[in-house]
Amino acid sequence: MFEQYDALIFDLDGTLVNSMPLHLDAWAQTAAEFGLPFDRARIHGMGGIPTRKIVALLANEHGLHIDVEAFTRRKVALYLANIDKVQVYPPMWELVRSQFGKRPMGIGTGSPRRHVEQILRQTGLDAYIETIVSADDVENHKPHPDTFLKVAGQLGVEPTRCLVFEDTEIGVQAGRAAGMDTLLVADGAILEAINAA
Repeated sequence: MFEQYDALIFDLDGTLVNSMPLHLDAWAQTAAEFGLPFDRARIHGMGGIPTRKIVALLANEHGLHIDVEAFTRRKVALYLANIDKVQVYPPMWELVRSQFGKRPMGIGTGSPRRHVEQILRQTGLDAYIETIVSADDVENHKPHPDTFLKVAGQLGVEPTRCLVFEDTEIGVQAGRAAGMDTLLVADGAILEAINAA
């Protein structure tokens, strides 16, 4: 299935690992504390965009004055209190192990680097993943292609020879914008193949 690709690039949260419910629970509690209307499906769909950018956008939409940094700190603290519960989806573990040594693999995520590195260490994924591009490493986050293009560059692979795995429409847009074929996944299972634009 992957023979025509020189590298595989994975989103992390909701794609490789089951962390999205923990993120969403932290969002729900923080939004309630700060008086920000919360739509679980919408926030899930914005996966790949850093928390502070989402908070600023939503506060503006609702005409609310929210301390974005305070909100972000609280949401992150609630998430980190449960980060040790994060596990790799079994189908993704199987895929990563089967491709290891055949083609390089990297992660392109909207999460902060320190969270990514902690998850990779605690799950053992760090032994299989060659490079990480996190929210800290680019200015233009998903749906812009920068994250995935930077992963391809670090792996030394042409973007058109990369295959992206994503769980959100924003991530799929980023993959297509990078000129990469993209697989839409849910709970670690591949749902749909989306060819590059």
